Amino acid sequence: MKTCSRCHLSKDLSEFYLRKTGRKAGQYYNHCKTCLRERGKSYYRKNRERQLFLSNQRRKKYVILKKKLVYSLKNKPCKDCGQRFPHYVMDFDHRDETTKIGNIAHLVSQNYYSKTKLLAEINKCDIVCANCHRIRTYKHKIRTINKVY
Repeated sequence: MKTCSRCHLSKDLSEFYLRKTGRKAGQYYNHCKTCLRERGKSYYRKNRERQLFLSNQRRKKYVILKKKLVYSLKNKPCKDCGQRFPHYVMDFDHRDETTKIGNIAHLVSQNYYSKTKLLAEINKCDIVCANCHRIRTYKHKIRTINKVY
């Protein structure tokens, strides 16, 4: 049992967060989880504009990091023709369309996909130049049309 220094109620230790870092690591906080939650909500309400600004900054930074990762992965020769082109000419072509979660460009720009999900999706792709990608897509469509008719 421990007494919260804010609400002054005696509560079980499971009602207190355990410090993970710092010089008091391994000790419990003096305020209970409920009081800390209320404090956090109050702080957010009072500093909403600042919190939204910081959140947008983090999101933009994360998108930039994912873009740099994709650019570095595109710095390879085309799988079909073997030529090297700048990153903006190279495309990710999914080997199997049925396992495709989404377009790599959308996964990079939308912030709810993690770096690990992005890399998992990239591993399902071949890196090809734009010309070879168009040729592959055309051949795939022709095969699909021939199966239907």
